[in-house]
Amino acid sequence: MGSDYVTRNLVASTAATAVYTALSADSSGGTPGSVKVPQGRNRITKIIATASAESTVVVDIGNIYVVKLSGKGLPTGDQELIIGSLLSQEDGTSVGITVDSRGSAVIPVSISCSAGNEITISGSYSGTDSGAQNYTVTLEFSTGQGPTANYYTRLDSMGQATATYNAIETTADGATSTISTEKSAKRITRLINAIVLNAAGAVTGANFVVKLSGTGMTEQEISVGSIQYEAGGGTTTDTFVQLYEPNILPVNISITGGNNLNLAAAYVGTDPGTPFIGVTVEVF
Repeated sequence: MGSDYVTRNLVASTAATAVYTALSADSSGGTPGSVKVPQGRNRITKIIATASAESTVVVDIGNIYVVKLSGKGLPTGDQELIIGSLLSQEDGTSVGITVDSRGSAVIPVSISCSAGNEITISGSYSGTDSGAQNYTVTLEFSTGQGPTANYYTRLDSMGQATATYNAIETTADGATSTISTEKSAKRITRLINAIVLNAAGAVTGANFVVKLSGTGMTEQEISVGSIQYEAGGGTTTDTFVQLYEPNILPVNISITGGNNLNLAAAYVGTDPGTPFIGVTVEVF
């Protein structure tokens, strides 16, 4: 049996950072609003998503895009996932140009859903306001058996010194909150992350590590990515604006459900310019 695909858009959103806005438009000018789970379907198996800046992008900033699924169509509650990021840097004194074309991020998921009920798709971005934003999200609905997962996302600026852990504890709507896992949770199976610079870059490289800790689990440290920044200087400007898909990292970490899960991040190397990190944790 095949799957069903439903898409919603949000165009030229002027919402501030850390504010969720619903994706209510279809791709032919209508505004159907929330998504009704198709009959016979009991899980979402993929999120296919992209985001972009609608207006001239502010330079020397970074954004991380997050999608939230909510509503009566989700028996296990809200789900939040990183879908991508944007990095803007400029070097020099005159005007340059950049063009970037990317395919959508394809994120396999296993989210329980209830046929005939509604799901609202919302988008938010964190970092520095870069102008108006566009979001497009497709949900793949399927029929299956077996356990489903919950998805928790936290983001934070990394203004600390090198080789120093900083808590990642801010939600995509700006609150500070520890992750509290369901009592039935047994395992962390994937980390979905993005790393950007949220200030003018420095000519250097840095590698990033995420630490997971909490009651009922052994502390774990995992390499999640790096940033390399180079700038030639001089009088010719290089304007660099790049969209990125999230990094999807399979893991296998045993936990005891019903406890808090703490995230922290550190980097080694030289400060490349106020890094900003986001991490989604997939918990079965």
